[in-house]
Amino acid sequence: MTMFDDIIRKVQICIPFRLLKEKYLSLVLENRINPEIGIDGGVLDTHSRNDFSEMASIFQEEGLLITLHGPFIDLVPGGIDKKILKASRDRLKEAFDLIPVFEPLSVVCHTGYDKKRYHEVEDEWLETALETWAPLVQNLEGTGTTLMIENVYEKDPGILLKLLNRLNTEKVGFCFDTGHMSAFSNTDMEGWLKSMGPFLKELHLHDNDGTSDDHLAIGAGKIDFEFLFEYVDKNGLKPIVTLEAHKEKWIWQSLGVLSCSERFLRIF
Repeated sequence: MTMFDDIIRKVQICIPFRLLKEKYLSLVLENRINPEIGIDGGVLDTHSRNDFSEMASIFQEEGLLITLHGPFIDLVPGGIDKKILKASRDRLKEAFDLIPVFEPLSVVCHTGYDKKRYHEVEDEWLETALETWAPLVQNLEGTGTTLMIENVYEKDPGILLKLLNRLNTEKVGFCFDTGHMSAFSNTDMEGWLKSMGPFLKELHLHDNDGTSDDHLAIGAGKIDFEFLFEYVDKNGLKPIVTLEAHKEKWIWQSLGVLSCSERFLRIF
């Protein structure tokens, strides 16, 4: 056990399924870590439902909380090319079919929206994206799982706000990714929270200096996390909190920073 035992209970920690299975399972169980398990296309192609069920059972028997991160590389849920769109929908369905296995609190997904590609066909993109997400969300009814739509390359909250307003269900929330906001967005944190705050149900916490998506430890970049924690506290929000630093040592560093943040501790 570690000096961060108490704070570990309050967060999820991102771990790709393959790394969890091949390297980190014993460490995760020893430290009672709640995982956000990354499910990508390669894993879906090379593992059986029984493989996923065995992993899920381990965490469920230990009483640990699971969240999932759905596949996103190459996927275009609002894509214009119908063949590419079908492949994207098929891949997302494969991931969502695992929800009864893992029984996660949430499944985090990307929109695939990039203004450089879709600005001239934004209306068509939005309608297509709605047709992709609506049936997947409908399948969440009666489960304890919420779909969390995450900001990635969106320059501002506009398209995400339209998407969540149109989906219009408590089974969908906004996952605010601090690192993506810093590296890719033209809108500051205050602007994101002002627009998306009513939908905020999950946080992805990692840091950078604003030039690239480095997934550093909290405090290693320039993001004002205290501003974020103050907003969450003042508005009485209780989002799922996931640490997304991409090195093990950066996860421990992030836990150290959070354990010293009075504003963060007040969220819980």
